[in-house]
Amino acid sequence: MKRCFVGIGVLAALVLAGCTEEKAETKPVEIDEIELAKEDAGLTKEDAGLTLDITIPEADGLDEFNQHAVELGKELEAAVRNSETAYLEESADGTLHADGHMDFAVKFLDEQTASVLIEAYLYEAGMAHGITYLEPLNYDLRTGAAIELADLFEGDNYVADLSELAKVEIETSEVKDQLTKPFTEIKENQKFYLIPNNLVLVFDQYEITAGVAGPQKILIAKSDLKNLKDLYN
Repeated sequence: MKRCFVGIGVLAALVLAGCTEEKAETKPVEIDEIELAKEDAGLTKEDAGLTLDITIPEADGLDEFNQHAVELGKELEAAVRNSETAYLEESADGTLHADGHMDFAVKFLDEQTASVLIEAYLYEAGMAHGITYLEPLNYDLRTGAAIELADLFEGDNYVADLSELAKVEIETSEVKDQLTKPFTEIKENQKFYLIPNNLVLVFDQYEITAGVAGPQKILIAKSDLKNLKDLYN
């Protein structure tokens, strides 16, 4: 089934099977589902072979966005296939299992901003465990350019401001007990995505917590953000 996400105003509507949403005064932006790779999806970890189930977004008229999504999907597929090849060359019995899964969700979509979260899982043949990672795609629909964290704010204080807000959130969440070291500040280019009432900071697996905890998401209330530009209204 084809998925199509249509952005009108500040809401995102999910439209199934053909995008039957009536036309609005402002032409909506459509984000479709593209199956990039699918192979032996019925296998389990105990079976020899590989599984690929890679689905990526494709946005109408956003070439850079689409290229970025394809690159992420192909990188995952290559990692799975390369691990299979390397393991087969070294393995005496020729048994292996490798996994690559990718899907996405539209988190925020209006007439000027799209924020899409790609979630992926990679298990390379012969490894003790897999890796889960999150890749946000944030784009300005007016220019077609990627939105960096700094682009959301006026001035240079966003790192300090967001770091203080993140500290408060961490102190009151279960993440506090999973930290591998005291949290001090975010990176200038910290991963993030947008939802209607929160900016969500994304920390990679192992970045601030032990690997078993996976990636972490820290929600910052939009009402607490200072010096916001109009990219996030």
